[in-house]
Amino acid sequence: MTEKTLTNGTKVLIRKLSRPEIKECRKHVKVRNFPDGSHLLEGVHESQEAWINKGLGGLGDWVAKNGEVVPDDIIMQLTDEEQIELAILIKEVQVINPTKPLSSD
Repeated sequence: MTEKTLTNGTKVLIRKLSRPEIKECRKHVKVRNFPDGSHLLEGVHESQEAWINKGLGGLGDWVAKNGEVVPDDIIMQLTDEEQIELAILIKEVQVINPTKPLSSD
């Protein structure tokens, strides 16, 4: 697990997710395009929830045991802004190696 700190000072432990788990988290967001050129994102909140549920391994004094999923009462201690920040941190940890992409050879 990777340890990070939210801007409010709360320590979080982030799990490294498998490819299928990452795919599951990403599938919630849909982009709707309209004829006038505007766009609408759907499922953003569901995606954020999926990232937190799958990727959070510890928050403050709570630490997951044997793959335990974070209880709702732990997540509800965070504000909406902190939950957004947490989901972003979880996604960032999942990047495998952005500076060395696979060769197209």
